[in-house]
Amino acid sequence: RFQLVKRSATTKSNMFKQRTSAMSEVDTAVQTRRKFRMVALDLDGTLLDSNHEISDSTCQYLRKLHDKGFIVSIATGRSAACTAHIIDKLNLSPLSIPAELSSGNKNSGGFPLVCTNGARGLRVLRKTNSEIATGLNKAVDKAPRRSSTEPIPSLNNDEDTDLAPTNLFLNETIIVNEELFHSPLSSELTFKTLALAHKMNCVTNYYHNHNIYAVVRNGYHMELTKRYAKLTGSEELYRYLNVENSTGDDAVMYNNKNVYGYQKAVEHGLPSKLLILCDTEQLDEVTSRVRLELNGSPSTIQAHVIRGSPPFFVEILDPHVNKGRGLQLLCESLSVPLEEVIAFGDGDNDLEFIQMAGRGVAMKNARDSLKKVADEVGEWTNHEVRK
Repeated sequence: RFQLVKRSATTKSNMFKQRTSAMSEVDTAVQTRRKFRMVALDLDGTLLDSNHEISDSTCQYLRKLHDKGFIVSIATGRSAACTAHIIDKLNLSPLSIPAELSSGNKNSGGFPLVCTNGARGLRVLRKTNSEIATGLNKAVDKAPRRSSTEPIPSLNNDEDTDLAPTNLFLNETIIVNEELFHSPLSSELTFKTLALAHKMNCVTNYYHNHNIYAVVRNGYHMELTKRYAKLTGSEELYRYLNVENSTGDDAVMYNNKNVYGYQKAVEHGLPSKLLILCDTEQLDEVTSRVRLELNGSPSTIQAHVIRGSPPFFVEILDPHVNKGRGLQLLCESLSVPLEEVIAFGDGDNDLEFIQMAGRGVAMKNARDSLKKVADEVGEWTNHEVRK
């Protein structure tokens, strides 16, 4: 899947001879141009197929890379909880981090993850592997910088709260061993975005920790959130704050002029990102309006606005947040030079990401804007697997 289009006939010939798996080009890169130590992979449209699943052959290949000492990492627009099943299926042994690189955390280690489009960087770990990763006879939850990952009760009255969550982050099968960085939206940008979405009659996803808060005011709002939940496997993460499920003080909160129904979300903390859901036919119009009203002009960037893919949402981040910056911070924590990283992506949110890496690869199915800045363009789409 990750074989590349080479720029010379000689290299094309060599690649054809060496093509034994869908990702053999990563091996070629390691052996030829320079020494690479790490691969950073986008998920939707890149590592995942059109059904948003990771294939067995891809998992097998990445495990082989990992066993050879190659660092395998993910950089995604998804929240950490929406990567749980992928990290679990990869089933890579814990990556141990030398003490001098762990910010004083003796328990550091785990799978390196950049999530919410670069707003948050984590090392995550399966609980069953915690003793292996730390090399200590004490639980990982005593790690001094461990992020708070405890799930909060659902705010949906119709949800059976007696059922244990199946999401591996919510039930703490996978835990956040260390939060490397987090850059949420400012309160000013948060309130300004919520007000704009309300004015456009759009529903907004409010991301805080593992939860996605939403205020739905009609059936179409609910339809959009359900569509997004199915796309990302985030059904359990949604916390609906709509007035139909609120009484008393909660109903008053719904009408608060500053937070437009998101009072409970704001009380938990500022969001890692906000995501405005809209009709596909309206996406370009909504994206342009969001950019104009939040930023004013290209010279006054107050928000990082990303056109979503699949095309039915717009993402809003802190103006300094992007996946490229997230990759940079992740590499600093691992003491891996960016020149030794290969990055694969397909969307507009991958522009800084593949430009930051030593070698940036755009998938065949990538947007043209990404292909223009990539070092290489893939021969295969995310759904094509070389047998």
